[in-house]
Amino acid sequence: MKNKSETKIALIGGGPACATAAVQFLRFGHEVTLITKEIGGTVRNANLIENLIGFPEGIRGWEYVNLIKSQLLNNKIPYIEDTVVSVEFKNSIYIIKTKDSEIHADFLLVGTGSVPRKLDIEGEEEAFQRNRLYYEVYNGKKFSADKEIIIVGSGDVAYDYALNLLDSSLNIIIVQRTNKTKSLPILQQRVSNHKKIRILKNRKPIEIITNDDKITLVTKMDNKLFPIEVDVIFVAIGREPNIQFLSNELKAEYENPSERSKLYFIGDAKKGNYRQISIAMGDGMKAAMEIDKRLSLEEHTDGTHSQIW
Repeated sequence: MKNKSETKIALIGGGPACATAAVQFLRFGHEVTLITKEIGGTVRNANLIENLIGFPEGIRGWEYVNLIKSQLLNNKIPYIEDTVVSVEFKNSIYIIKTKDSEIHADFLLVGTGSVPRKLDIEGEEEAFQRNRLYYEVYNGKKFSADKEIIIVGSGDVAYDYALNLLDSSLNIIIVQRTNKTKSLPILQQRVSNHKKIRILKNRKPIEIITNDDKITLVTKMDNKLFPIEVDVIFVAIGREPNIQFLSNELKAEYENPSERSKLYFIGDAKKGNYRQISIAMGDGMKAAMEIDKRLSLEEHTDGTHSQIW
């Protein structure tokens, strides 16, 4: 039987967006519950975060995640460490079901980040199930030591993955499906400085073959097949908002939000948002201040929603 609980404000997600909102709600004196499988979100993938003010030398993704954990712990933010299975809205209450719990909330913030896009080619699922293919670098890095690696992608994430895996891997091949490189010039420059990293362009992946000791990515160029045999494959071809657990009614609200709704999407889960930590944090802060203002009006109290820090 699921453990049932009630809270004024529920936050789903453990990244910078929900963490920021949770800390601010605590400062406002509101009751909150944070629900997440693990703290950090996709920040854990980052090799080096350089555009976050306050860290002049930049900061590793895992180091920043540890700071988030420490701040939540120091502020005694209550959170449930579990996977959200479904969310629905009934009788003016948001009902959040996890594997082990059921939480009822008046307000809901969804900061569940994004999920990676797949190649959708033959053999991909088998390779993933056999732990030979990964979409998140933090999941596969420990399995990549002294291995030959393929990274499929041409954007910032693919190039950042390559730099993240550089010290532990033997060799890295970045496979781009087109001739166009979409990553930042600074990342392209850093990748080009390393002989261990090779870039293949205009290679369309069409099949993955997993053997006992090797994995082969079959690519196509100019109607010719080019198989590439390595040990591990990472796929970084884009991401999309992680909202699959929402009811159809709430998904419709995601597409057409209502001003009177008590449902807020923040960070990478927000429709059309840029995937940046500073934007996610701003989303979390803004949502917290807007909810505090609404609660202040409802309860006829003088809220502190206009404070700047």
